[in-house]
Amino acid sequence: MGREIYPAMSGGIRALKTLDSVANNLANLNTTGFKADRPTFKLEAPAQSRDLDPNTAEGRLANAFAVLDGISTDYSQGVLRETGSMSDLAIRGEGFFHLKDAAGKSFLTRDGSFQVNAEGFLVTRDGLQVQQRGGGGGVQVGDGEFRVTEQGELKVGDDTRGRIAVVEIAGDELSKVGGNRWSLDEKAVLADGESQILQRHLESSNVQPVQALTEMIALSRYYEAFQDSLSTSSELDEKLNNRVGRVDQ
Repeated sequence: MGREIYPAMSGGIRALKTLDSVANNLANLNTTGFKADRPTFKLEAPAQSRDLDPNTAEGRLANAFAVLDGISTDYSQGVLRETGSMSDLAIRGEGFFHLKDAAGKSFLTRDGSFQVNAEGFLVTRDGLQVQQRGGGGGVQVGDGEFRVTEQGELKVGDDTRGRIAVVEIAGDELSKVGGNRWSLDEKAVLADGESQILQRHLESSNVQPVQALTEMIALSRYYEAFQDSLSTSSELDEKLNNRVGRVDQ
């Protein structure tokens, strides 16, 4: 095949990776607090073609090859829905709940579907402790009724037991690690946020289902078009080789 296949291969790879991302978004349509992802690309010649003169036709084709540059996350607010469960919390505005595991490692999440463990601490379903504002450690609510104000203050009767942390951080310092949470860059600095907390609510995924389905159909057709282009290029090469072979004979 000639180097004219570079744009077709590039477009096909770009469509396939974007299709994977859209499919993952749709799969998490009902995941509490999920934030949709989108791959980003840059133009870069394949390694075996970087010595080509960029001013030639072949060089321009090679340099039109798109490679994955990263994943961009849409952090926009999802719809807040009432659940009635005392331990369900949602953030209205920017920021994340701050979690720590048993080893003291920090994670962030927008998924506020918490529960109270045997020791009376507010935790995720797999046991990570929800943290207090200002580094006060885990949030202990006891084994009875509790109330969380919009400012995050945890109240048991007339007693204030602390304030649930809502932290803010630059998006490029976060990495998705599964379990609907993010890990932090080692040098990341957490800042206290001022967003509101709504008790007995959860935040829905911010995936737009109709838009995502429409995009998936368009990307599938787009990918098929690039496959057809590669097949056509292969057929032309085969015909050319056969013709050259007959002339030589």
